[in-house]
Amino acid sequence: MEPAWHLKVLSYFYDIPIEKIHSDYSGTLEVSLHRGEWKLSTFNAIYSFGKYYTSYKGAFNQLDIQQFPAKNILLLGVGLGSIVRLLQHHPTIQEITAVDIDPVIIGLAKKYWPDSQSKFRSIFFAQDAIQWLKDFSSQNKFDLILSDVFIDDSTPESMLTQQYLQLLKERLSTRGILIYSKLQYTEAHKAANLSFDKTFVQVFPSGFTLQAQYNKMYIHRQ
Repeated sequence: MEPAWHLKVLSYFYDIPIEKIHSDYSGTLEVSLHRGEWKLSTFNAIYSFGKYYTSYKGAFNQLDIQQFPAKNILLLGVGLGSIVRLLQHHPTIQEITAVDIDPVIIGLAKKYWPDSQSKFRSIFFAQDAIQWLKDFSSQNKFDLILSDVFIDDSTPESMLTQQYLQLLKERLSTRGILIYSKLQYTEAHKAANLSFDKTFVQVFPSGFTLQAQYNKMYIHRQ
């Protein structure tokens, strides 16, 4: 859904509240319009912010993702479709599979999903990412896997394990790319990431990281 033009103009002057809704997972979720983009926020974190979603915008630019011939994308952690917005000019993407444990966020995503992405087929699942990966029975694998899973400002413990990373690895196509986002804002985040570094390299020995403003992006190329 695209915002009305007059609201879009006003949103460059001040943040326009659109709706608030309760989530059993994230508490109060607020949708607002800011600088012409839909923004989804909790008390401590921004889940989605259109083309200003700096973590993936920075990673995509550094990896020159527009030149990567991806056809099918797996998005774990959905927001309002910021990542889809960032991929709007990608020449080869055909399908995006979006998975989020929170049915409230899935409902909001369907409501605010970028209209201009009609060339993409979008499939939504309101399910725990690990369980979905275990249940996924198709022989097809994904060219680009994006793990953007947060509960407020924390990555769930289950997504910090070798088991989760191994499931991601198994679903990645032969020349696929994995991008895994973690916050790198506070000293606590930085300390936790030092521990996760060791786990990540155990599953992806050739993996590396990129800095994208307040996020640390873990990258693996098959």
